Amino acid sequence: MHKLLILLSCFFILTGQTCKQKNGKKSNDCQFMGTIKDFKGLDGCGFMVVLEDGSRLQPVKYSSKNLEIKDGQNIRFNYEEITNQVGICMAGKMVEITCIEFLENTPNIPPGTGGIKPEKIKCINTLNPFETEWMITTMEKTNAYQVIRYNYRIDGFAYYFLGPKKNMIFDCQGTLICESTSRGTKCDEKTKSYIGELVIWEKD
Repeated sequence: MHKLLILLSCFFILTGQTCKQKNGKKSNDCQFMGTIKDFKGLDGCGFMVVLEDGSRLQPVKYSSKNLEIKDGQNIRFNYEEITNQVGICMAGKMVEITCIEFLENTPNIPPGTGGIKPEKIKCINTLNPFETEWMITTMEKTNAYQVIRYNYRIDGFAYYFLGPKKNMIFDCQGTLICESTSRGTKCDEKTKSYIGELVIWEKD
């Protein structure tokens, strides 16, 4: 009887640990999405991970060995920030990649298109908001007194239209990212994670 109780106790302990892992508390499943980009042109930088919001991570350690890292790879990953080291690359925080999966770069074709991939809307890179129709419309909507351009995501831009009553942020394809009243801070908070701030137009 005593041996049976010991065996049952061991069984419940092992079962509990397994359930804990399945509930994700001990799981190493990769959670974040990003793209590997080569920043060797910046002092002390190399391959970095660019997140979907445009922020960057500088991997200095990988838990997996013998990885073939290349520019442009889409990945799913987990990371832990490293705070006890100092590097000369100031383009992103230093991290250890604790989990990594390389994703296929296959096009996502929506159903009902007959297998034809829709043409991607052109990314607008401009210093003159009056050259683009949707920017002109946004200027009128916001009665803008200033337009600021930021580097956004991997290879695009974000345009921040500031007006006396309304502020709006669009990506370079004309997709709305944020909208708030001029007294609201929602859009201002969003731009804090952007880099490359440049005022491209200002009302006299």
